[in-house]
Amino acid sequence: MSKSTLLLSEQDVANCIEMNEVVEIVQQTFRAHGEGQVVMPAKITLDIRSMGHEYWSNAMPAYIAPLEAVGIKWAGGFAENPSRYGLPYVMATILMQDPDTGYLRAVMDGRHITNLRTGAAAAVSASYSMASSASKVAIIGAGTQGRTSLQALMQITKLSEARAQDALPGAAERYANDMQGKLGLPVKACKTVQEAVEGADIVITATPANAPLVRDEWLKPGVTAVSLGSYQEFDDQFVLKADRIIVDSWAQCSHRGELARLVESGKMGREKVDAELGEVATGKKPGRGSNEERVLVVPIGLGSLDIAVASLVYKRALEKGLGGHFSFM
Repeated sequence: MSKSTLLLSEQDVANCIEMNEVVEIVQQTFRAHGEGQVVMPAKITLDIRSMGHEYWSNAMPAYIAPLEAVGIKWAGGFAENPSRYGLPYVMATILMQDPDTGYLRAVMDGRHITNLRTGAAAAVSASYSMASSASKVAIIGAGTQGRTSLQALMQITKLSEARAQDALPGAAERYANDMQGKLGLPVKACKTVQEAVEGADIVITATPANAPLVRDEWLKPGVTAVSLGSYQEFDDQFVLKADRIIVDSWAQCSHRGELARLVESGKMGREKVDAELGEVATGKKPGRGSNEERVLVVPIGLGSLDIAVASLVYKRALEKGLGGHFSFM
């Protein structure tokens, strides 16, 4: 076996993968979860904000049996990066191992994979539970993951309109211009969250907000709401009144993301969750019961998706001769 570790930059990774492939891998990995073919402990968070650093990171290991892929993503948010250091808010690295020996096969940038797989997960999650007539989507949070979510959704279903809203001045307008040009879809920049979500069939929130942004009364019957943020983005009334709640992993969603605060306060528990996405992907449980149900989907983020995508990037990079090499032994 090779004693060399492949080193891949963000550009190397981008040269190895396209969104349509990521959507397919995400679908396969959700099915693998439903079939019991994934080993993945809940992510561990290192949060040192109490020590004066605006920083947190997650350790996200996983093994996907059908791909014979094993590895870990180390990823986090650095609040001061954009303004103080000129770096992205999200920083991430993925390590891939040989499943038999543990030898380090590859070290690669994890930001591009994170952004693509998060958008793909939002779109695939929505597709499992959206009403049959769904065609209008609202994106709250016009950053990178708001962009990849719309890009991935266009790979899965036909949309008639997209709306975008962001708290940052000018961000929604830039989003609308860029995405309309790239996707050929009418995209409207909205001034308020209410304007964006009222009448929308699919609502995807991808923000760093730590307080609810979307109110229950703005969401129509039949809506599919997808919460990607690390904190609560929908108000308590909608979460507690939703006809169906689907999560990617209860072990993770019970202590972070959309549901965490309600779980901690005792207002909801596991019995309120109707299914995990793996169960829906394999047909063990339905994504919705009728076109009138309001469904909340919480894909807080699975390390298995990162490792599955990274496994394809690794193989593709070897085929293309991309990256550098380093021997640790």
